[in-house]
Amino acid sequence: MSRRKEVVTLTGLCLQNIADNMQSVWMKDYMMKNMEEYNFLFIEGPFNQLAGSLVQELIRILGESHKLNKGCLHLLLQPHLLELSLRSCAGIVNVAIMQLVTVRCKHLTSLDLHSCNRVPAASLATLIEGLPRLIKLCLADTQCDSLVLTAIGRSCPRLCELDVSRCKKVSSSSLLSMVYDTKGATFCCQALRVLLLDDVKPKGSPEQWAQVLCFILLALPCLEELPNPSLSAALNLLYSRSFTKPGTCFDGFPPLAEVAQSRTISESKIKGGSNMRNYQLNSPASSPKVTPRRSSETSVMPERLTLRLKKLEDLEEDDVSVVGSLCPLVEEVAISLSDQPLGSWSLVQWPHLTKLTLHCPQKPERTLEEFLAALQAIGSSLQVLSLQNLLWCHDDSLPTLLTMCPNLQSFQSHFTVLRQNLLPNEPELPPWPRDPLPLPRLHAFSLLIEGEGSSQAIFQHKLGGSLVSVLKGSPQLESLSLCGVQSPLDSVFEVVYGSSPPRPLQRLSAVTLCGSNVTQWGASLVVRSGSDLRTLDLSHCKEVTCRDHHQLQERARKQRLNLTISWL
Repeated sequence: MSRRKEVVTLTGLCLQNIADNMQSVWMKDYMMKNMEEYNFLFIEGPFNQLAGSLVQELIRILGESHKLNKGCLHLLLQPHLLELSLRSCAGIVNVAIMQLVTVRCKHLTSLDLHSCNRVPAASLATLIEGLPRLIKLCLADTQCDSLVLTAIGRSCPRLCELDVSRCKKVSSSSLLSMVYDTKGATFCCQALRVLLLDDVKPKGSPEQWAQVLCFILLALPCLEELPNPSLSAALNLLYSRSFTKPGTCFDGFPPLAEVAQSRTISESKIKGGSNMRNYQLNSPASSPKVTPRRSSETSVMPERLTLRLKKLEDLEEDDVSVVGSLCPLVEEVAISLSDQPLGSWSLVQWPHLTKLTLHCPQKPERTLEEFLAALQAIGSSLQVLSLQNLLWCHDDSLPTLLTMCPNLQSFQSHFTVLRQNLLPNEPELPPWPRDPLPLPRLHAFSLLIEGEGSSQAIFQHKLGGSLVSVLKGSPQLESLSLCGVQSPLDSVFEVVYGSSPPRPLQRLSAVTLCGSNVTQWGASLVVRSGSDLRTLDLSHCKEVTCRDHHQLQERARKQRLNLTISWL
C-alpha cells in the first residue's frame, strides 16, 4: 500500500523542540542581560557547540514558523558558520544584524540576503569587503548598488554565483565596475560562473544595455549562465565582429574591441588541452589586463572566440545558428519559435545539450512533426524535453518522439490536436500495444491536450495505447500529469496495473488528471496501487462526483495514507 506518514528524523525532532522552546528556555537569560550588546565576538553555549549546518537549519525553521527575532539571531550568528541564509527572516534584518554578521561570521562561503531590503548599500559593502572566501552570494531584491558591486569585484575573487535580480539601483556602470577595475586596468570576478540579472533594467537604450552584456561576456571567461532578455542582442553584437561604431565605448572603461582582444590573449596563454576551470583564476597573475590599442591597429573582433555559456533562455529561433557558433558548450536552451519556419537549423551544433524547450509564445502555429528530424539527431542525449504550445497532426508522433529519446528524465508538453479528415467507413480500432516503450530514467511525464481533434475516437484510442506503453515502460516515474486527456483512463490504468510483475508505477508520488476522462474506478486504482502517492488532483474531472471524492478520501483515511486528494 501507499507509504504512510513519514517519520521525522531524530535530528529534525530535536531542532523542532529547540525552536518551540527558544523563547522560554534557550534565550531567556540572554534577553534579560545582554540583548543590547551587538559586538560580542563569541557567545559561550549552547549554539557554538552545534554544527554550522544545524545552526543554519534552525534559523530556517524559526524563520518559516515566524518565531525568529533579533534575540535569536544574536545567539545563532556564530563564528564557525560557513553558510548563512537570512531569506526566511528578511523582515527583521537591519543594520545592527549586518554589523553582527560582519563582526562574527568572517568565514562564510555562501551568503543569502534575498529580500533584506532594509539594509543600506553601505552596510552591504562593508560586510562583503570582509568576506573574501565567498563562493555564492544572493543579493536579490536588496539595496545593492554601484558601491556594493565594486566591493564584490575587489573583495571576492572566488565568487562563482551572484544573484542581483530585482535590484532597482543596479546600473550599467555598476555592473561594469564589478567586472573591471579602472584603477588597476584589470578584470575582476574571474571565477564567476552564474550571474542572475532577472528584472534588472538599467537606464539607457536597449543597444547600450546589449553592449554592457557584451562587455560582461567578454570580461568573465568562466561565465556559464547570464539570463536576460537582451542576451540574444549581445550575442549578435559579438557575432557581428564590429566594435568601431559610436557608442561602444563606456566612460572610464576600455572599448569592446580591446576587451575582446584581451580575452583572446588571456585564453591563448592557457596551454592546449587544459580546462578553464583548472586555470588559477584567483591568483593576481591570472587577472588579465587590457592593453590599449594603438591608433594604427584596426578595431576588429578576433576571428576565433567562443563563450562558455551553458544555459540560454528565450533564444529566438532566427538566432540559433549565430548563438551555436559562439556557444558550443550549451547544455540547456529554450527556443522561442516564430510563426513561420525560418529555414533549416540544427541542434547538432550543441553536442552537450541535455535540456531543451521549444515553445510558441503566442497561438500555436508550428507542428510537432516538423521538429522530429532535428530531435532525432540529439534524442539519445536529451534528459529534459519540453514542447509547449505546438500543433499535433499525426497520431503516432508522440510515441515516435519518445522512442527517439530513451534517456529522458522529464517530459513536459502542451499540444493542440488538429481534427483529422476520416474516411466514411472508419476502420476497426487496432488493439493496444502490449510491449512497453522503454524509458528507464523517466521521473516526470506531463501531457496537456487541447483542440477539436482530441475528441475524435481514433485519436483517443491511439493516445490511450501510447500512454499504456509509456507507463508500463517507466519504472522510475514519480510525477504524472495528464490534463485534458479524453482517452479512457480507467482502461489505461486497468491495463497498466494489471501487468505482470514487476508492478509498474511503484514510485508515483504525484498524479494530476485535471479535466481528463477518468472515473472513481480509475482514481481508486491509482490510490490502491501501492505507490508512494502524496497528491492526487481530480479537478474538473466531469465523471468524478462529490460522493466519489468523499469515498476516495475516506479510503485514504482508513488506510492512514499521507495522501491529499483535490477535486472541484
